[in-house]
Formats: sequence, structure tokens, C-alpha cells
Amino acid sequence: MEYCKNCQRLVEGPICKFCRNTKLRAPLDADFCMVAELPYFEAEMLKELFGDNGIPCTERSVLGAGITVNLGANLDRVRLYVPYDRYAFAKELFDSYFNGTEPTDEPEGEAEEAPRKAEIGRVYRHFKGGLYRVEGVAKHSETLEEYVVYRQMYGDESLWVRPAEMFLSPIDREKYPNAMQTYRFEAVEEQDAETPDSVD
Repeated sequence: MEYCKNCQRLVEGPICKFCRNTKLRAPLDADFCMVAELPYFEAEMLKELFGDNGIPCTERSVLGAGITVNLGANLDRVRLYVPYDRYAFAKELFDSYFNGTEPTDEPEGEAEEAPRKAEIGRVYRHFKGGLYRVEGVAKHSETLEEYVVYRQMYGDESLWVRPAEMFLSPIDREKYPNAMQTYRFEAVEEQDAETPDSVD
């Protein structure tokens, strides 16, 4: 297993199947690894179980804190992360907690993941190379269609808006067969991001 620092997951092979990162490395004991993505209340119960067994655990909201505050925690999904040196034990507890099977809405292997959401405050790389920070998610006043508001992190740092469906969409492989990413915009860790001076 290799460690992807971008999405904090253990993955097989030379490319992370979640974010298409190619800079994978062997996991270190202190690396926090995603062990589960669950609905909010199930995640809270599992987090308590980890705490009772001495496993440090951090969490990240899938929707983001701002949206969760407005919509309520019960609509959110939470990703739980544990240090690599406790990962095997945490996974064992997770499996036993769900009677040896993962919950039906938990993605496994090649199964489809939960719908992608633009996370406010996260940095995303456009498949052509530019870096952008999501500033917010807005709704069209007439159609109620969701739009992602994002700021380029180079040049004049201008603000842009794009339909959320397009922002989160996969790349058109017929039009861009050599693209290195799966999606038009993919989240990256800000400290790992190299900001270009300009983008074509």
C-alpha cells in the first residue's frame, strides 16, 4: 500500500484512484489515513469507539463547516482519519462495529463514491494546471442551479463562477485524451500545490 498525501488515503498502485496524484510514498506511522466515510451520527459513534480504544482520530466534513451549520449535521457525511500505526486496529474495530460488513452507503473498492462536492476553502487544481481556491457555493436566483465561486491563485487573483455540475464534472476524454486528472477540478493540499504564473 502507498500513501497519498493529497487525500490522506492508502492506495494500491502508482496512481491514486481518488485524486490521480502520482507522488505516492510509503506511509509513515504518524500519517493520518482515511478509515471511513459515514453519515454524521454513525461517524460520531465510531469516533467514540476509537477514543475508547486509545486511537487518535480526526474528522473532516464532506460538505464543509459552513454548509453543515446552515443545513444541519444530520445531512452531512464525515471522513474519519487515524494514524497509520493504528490503522489496522481501527479498521478491525470498524468492521466489527458493522458486524463484519461495511454499511451499504460506504463505498468499497471500485464502487461509486458519494457525490462530489466543492469544499469551501479547499484548493483545487484545474486539469490544465491552474490552482484555484473555492470561495463559496451560490444559487442562481431564478433557476436555483448551484454555482461554485472560486478565486485563481495566480496573476490578478480574479474571482470566477462556474456551474457546480461543470466544476465537478469528469474531463471529456475525447477532447482531452492526455489529461492527467479524472475530473476538471481536483482537490489538492495547499502546501503541496505549486502555483503557476499563468495558465493557457
